[in-house]
Amino acid sequence: MARDVSFFDHLGSLLAREREAEKARLAALAESLSLSEREEHGLSVLDLESIEEEVGLGGRYLLTLGRADRRPLPTRLHNGDLVAVLPRRAEVKEPARALISRATSTRIQLAFDRAPPPYVHEGLLRLDIVPNDVTYDRLRAGLQRIKSMDKGAERRKREVVLGNEPPRFDKPLEFEPTRPLNPEQLDAASRALAAEDFFLVHGPPGTGKSTVLAEIAAQAVAQGKRLLCTAASNAAVDHLLDLCLDKGLRAIRVGHPARVAARLQEHTLDIVVEDHPDRVVSRDLFEEAYDLLGYARRQRTQGRSRARFANARASSTEAKSMLDEARALEKKAVRAVLARADVVCVTLASLGSSVLASEEFDLALLDEATQATEPLALLGFLRAPKVILAGDPQQLPPTVLSQEAAKAGLGVSLFERLLKDHGEGVKRMLREQYRMNAAIMDFPSREMYGGELRAHPSVAERTLADVLTPGAEVDAPPVIYLDTAGKGFDEEVETTTRSLFNDGEAGLIEARVKALLALGLSPRELAVITPYSAQAHRLRERVEALHPDVEVDTVDAFQGREKDAILVSLTRSNGEGQLGFLTDLRRMNVALTRARRHLFVVGDSATLSGHPFYARFIEGTQATGAYRSAWEWPDAME
Repeated sequence: MARDVSFFDHLGSLLAREREAEKARLAALAESLSLSEREEHGLSVLDLESIEEEVGLGGRYLLTLGRADRRPLPTRLHNGDLVAVLPRRAEVKEPARALISRATSTRIQLAFDRAPPPYVHEGLLRLDIVPNDVTYDRLRAGLQRIKSMDKGAERRKREVVLGNEPPRFDKPLEFEPTRPLNPEQLDAASRALAAEDFFLVHGPPGTGKSTVLAEIAAQAVAQGKRLLCTAASNAAVDHLLDLCLDKGLRAIRVGHPARVAARLQEHTLDIVVEDHPDRVVSRDLFEEAYDLLGYARRQRTQGRSRARFANARASSTEAKSMLDEARALEKKAVRAVLARADVVCVTLASLGSSVLASEEFDLALLDEATQATEPLALLGFLRAPKVILAGDPQQLPPTVLSQEAAKAGLGVSLFERLLKDHGEGVKRMLREQYRMNAAIMDFPSREMYGGELRAHPSVAERTLADVLTPGAEVDAPPVIYLDTAGKGFDEEVETTTRSLFNDGEAGLIEARVKALLALGLSPRELAVITPYSAQAHRLRERVEALHPDVEVDTVDAFQGREKDAILVSLTRSNGEGQLGFLTDLRRMNVALTRARRHLFVVGDSATLSGHPFYARFIEGTQATGAYRSAWEWPDAME
């Protein structure tokens, strides 16, 4: 399909719709909830006070807040959230804004670009989540940049991205892999390395997509190439960093350490640069400068004499000079640390940060590419001449709030569009999976992958009994579908979020968790997932009381994860057969492919079986002896 550069303007208009939808959602919640309800839903935190302060990288002012009695906070904000900081019981015209740089159960650290107003030290505070335009602005700027690529190699790249010119490939070179690869993995790595523009690695669940990416990284670095590893989420970027470190590559993680898994924080730029001599000097200069600025403020507020104003002016001038010198030294230290790295790992949204402004790369690996919106994925094409996109279009798509924008194209990933434009020749699908028992794999393979997946012999017959207490008697074949039809376990609507929950199903899941733990299953190898956030909230309350190490989350949050046993609550149960977003079969594909040894699905066949996908799933469990009725199942816990 031929396109002109107005396509990028179209994407920009879809981004604007999505931004408005996000703002409208936050505004609607803000208007409908009381302060205590806002706190309950994670939109605010109340009654905080300043505990400590320090200077961070870039001269950022870091302020740590907590409750006066050090009680746990009632809600968890997330690293990277933008918040407004207000006095708890007073009005201010312009609330200070800061980023959450570290959040624990009892403390929140805020990063301010400049010294915060005095009220942050003078009483109780309130934090409100506010929309963050930084990513949106970077996406808009990225679209304009790629649109303006109008000469030479850059123009050709733009035309390949638009689908107007075919991608080029060198002849694949033979290489000795750093670890054994199956033929499909070896072919994928070889063709990716031979690509001159881009290549797509299609990795269905458990097929070793990570293994292929790690091999591409190792071979590229061995060829002297500088590598960028990126993805939409921090978790996916952390995974790429893990892969590179495992291969012995010199990799650095760009991003605040609080957004990085604890075991990987020592590899973050912020922490590595702290030991550089130039950074040591800059840190001292920042602290001296802030002391001088504080002195200048006190001089202005303690009197109006000419001498005080002169002292304030002189101190401010000296402080500004120190800050300029400190920032210059800090940039020098950062450049030195980055220059030593073979691989830089960073989220797509952070590619536009000033830290990476002068960095150049030969190849970009973009993981979980099917979960990134196209404008986000295009940022990777701006940073390297060649991009390898890895993902699975049969799993979760990009998250888009605006239904209008999604239908108009924002819900289609760049991976999917490039595949549609250029055909199967730009893709390699991996088919041998190393995660699931063959019985767990069978249904998603037939429904989502044309029956092409095969289970490696090492996993094909694995069962839950192998990891339970020896001799334990348990009804735990690879798959169980527990049918609640007729039990009266109707879904309910959570009044504020409008999400759905089902207490009847929650009781059955709770009982199953207790039973499996009693039989010796490690709580770290058991997880409970559900499509609905309200159901996840109720399940979490029940399951955490049994054991805090049993994970409970939404299906969306669990993509890319796996456990020995996965319990799924489908939640929907109504007389009209309405399934909502359960009709997005990619979500169910994720839910059904997380388990290695045992998949336990609870649902109402009377509601589900009106949809052919779920009807075939239920019929399949009946045919294989995996069907159970809740009427004959042990009662839920009282």
